[in-house]
Amino acid sequence: MTTEGQGPGPLPPGWYADPSGAPQVRYWTGTKWTERTRPDVQSWVHGPRLVDVPGVFAYGRDPEAAAAVRVSREARQRALRYLLYAPLAGVVLAVPASIILTSIGLKGAGVWLVYLVLLLGACGWAGGWVPVGRVLWAQHGDRLGALPGLSKKRKAPPPPKPDMWVDLRQAGHVAAASRLDSAADHGELTDVDYVRVVRVIRQARGDDDRLAAVAAEIEDAGPHAWLHPSGQRDLPARLGEHDLMTGQVRLGVASTSAKNPATHAGQTFALDAEVLRTSLLVIGPTGSGKTRSFARPIVELLGLQTLTNMASVVVIDPHGDYALPGFFDVDIDPLDPDSRWGFDLYGGARNPAEAADRLAGALLPPGVEPEADAAAHNGLDAALSWFREREGRYPTLKELIAELTEGGPRLLVERLRLLDRPALVELFDGRGEQKFSMRQIDKPIRVRIALPEGAYPQAARILARLAVSQFVQTVSAPDVDRSIFKGLIVDDAGRFVDEYVVQGLQRARAANAGLILLAQSMREFPEDLRATVFANTGCKAVFAGIDPQDASYIADFWGKQWVAETTVTTGQENTTRSGTITGPPERRRSVQSMGRNARRPGQLLALTGGSSVTQQRSVATRPVERYVWSPSEIINEIPTGHALVSLATAEGFRTPPVLVDLRG
Repeated sequence: MTTEGQGPGPLPPGWYADPSGAPQVRYWTGTKWTERTRPDVQSWVHGPRLVDVPGVFAYGRDPEAAAAVRVSREARQRALRYLLYAPLAGVVLAVPASIILTSIGLKGAGVWLVYLVLLLGACGWAGGWVPVGRVLWAQHGDRLGALPGLSKKRKAPPPPKPDMWVDLRQAGHVAAASRLDSAADHGELTDVDYVRVVRVIRQARGDDDRLAAVAAEIEDAGPHAWLHPSGQRDLPARLGEHDLMTGQVRLGVASTSAKNPATHAGQTFALDAEVLRTSLLVIGPTGSGKTRSFARPIVELLGLQTLTNMASVVVIDPHGDYALPGFFDVDIDPLDPDSRWGFDLYGGARNPAEAADRLAGALLPPGVEPEADAAAHNGLDAALSWFREREGRYPTLKELIAELTEGGPRLLVERLRLLDRPALVELFDGRGEQKFSMRQIDKPIRVRIALPEGAYPQAARILARLAVSQFVQTVSAPDVDRSIFKGLIVDDAGRFVDEYVVQGLQRARAANAGLILLAQSMREFPEDLRATVFANTGCKAVFAGIDPQDASYIADFWGKQWVAETTVTTGQENTTRSGTITGPPERRRSVQSMGRNARRPGQLLALTGGSSVTQQRSVATRPVERYVWSPSEIINEIPTGHALVSLATAEGFRTPPVLVDLRG
């Protein structure tokens, strides 16, 4: 290898354009190429994108190609029909058209020239010749150019790629732009870096002083500017395909099934933070793929957006499915002796009443009597208020149990003692140097909370309910930073969701936050909350293998639609008149019998007089209501490895259910 423009000489180690010509960069050690590759950021930034409907992966979609797809088969048939109409119309209208055109002063060939132009213009407008013609030329123009005798146009060189740092250059900060260009040319700029840096530059538009400070930071740090506190510029590994320009993660390919909407059929299916703002409910039995094929890519998406300083994510992990090394900034595991992170029992509550409300809600079992619930809230509020007034802080778990033992509600004390285990006491009272408080999600952070299901099942449920309710309480606060999307992924969510959390789903939407609730069945949710869970989650995903009760519930939620039902009725009518039947003896039977047994209804059965049988056929079409997806179809027609997904945006746009192949 030689350095371009500098004569012979070895290239220093670094990232360079892939010698294979692939749209990526490859690492050169100074002596040989390695297997380490990265996407070519410049090609990725300027790649084709089309953002039109939720759920369709925008990257790689050419707007012109999408427009060609919209020219449907019916449009082409209509254009051909009007092409055949034109000669007929020309003959029929020739005489009256010539009279009219002559009366306005046209003569000779001018009459027929104007007539031809008007005729073809009218037929072309009515038949849609122009859009169909564009599509046909785009598809077959190269073949026509290759025919002998046709001049072949010289192919124009591709236009230069737009400047990625035009805002900096237009403001006179050429050195900062050149620093970023050099990083991109040598493969040092990742897609995470680009989105993070561009976001800061765009926020400084219109403010010269602020933009100058931004340029100075770029000159100093280059692609490392405004790095996430973890120091990471990418995830340790990516399971899914992401486009951080649009904030989407690819999940699969929408089936070409006739039941899928035309806007999605055959398209690459994707999710983004905009639809996750309305929250997502995922129903599927164990082994259906809802964690690996659906939830894991969403966790990746939010993790990447955290590295761009645009999001924070909390994962409640009951089974260790999200234990990804190096993925999370805060990894809370009560049973891991090497874990350095503790958990704030009060979630950074601003006052004792707020802390008591969330802690009591997590401690009390479902279905507790209203009197016991009120007594627990009041007793906990009084204990926290008294202790904070006396000590200037909230009590530790051990101190809280001691305070309530002297006169607090007995039920509350019993529930608190479920947390009095060495590992959990260490989680809440120890690890003081690194204790996670839910208030920290107001900054970009990635958090995983592992639940001690095997060792302490009841305590694990309390911990999960506490974390979920603290999340809702935090994103509902009036002083929350709404510029950062906050996502919560909860596995086995039915056991950890109470009325406060369900009602908080709507508040989360307004606060630029969303909950992703995964459950094996709707029966996991308390019966009195199921309808509210469905109503307050805008997006739904259903996997193969759900039971009939869930299928009925989901089918009723997606509702019915009016369809045209055609009924065809066939029958025969006997007509008899006086006369004799002629023919061989074996055919001398009654006319009625022949009408019933004839293999060819409608045939003239009697030659003289006699009878005839006429076949009747009636067709009736009427509108009827049918399920969009019936319970039977949900049970039997969702294949393994597929999911039935409906999406909603915060603005109220909803997509019909889309059958997605998650392995596509």
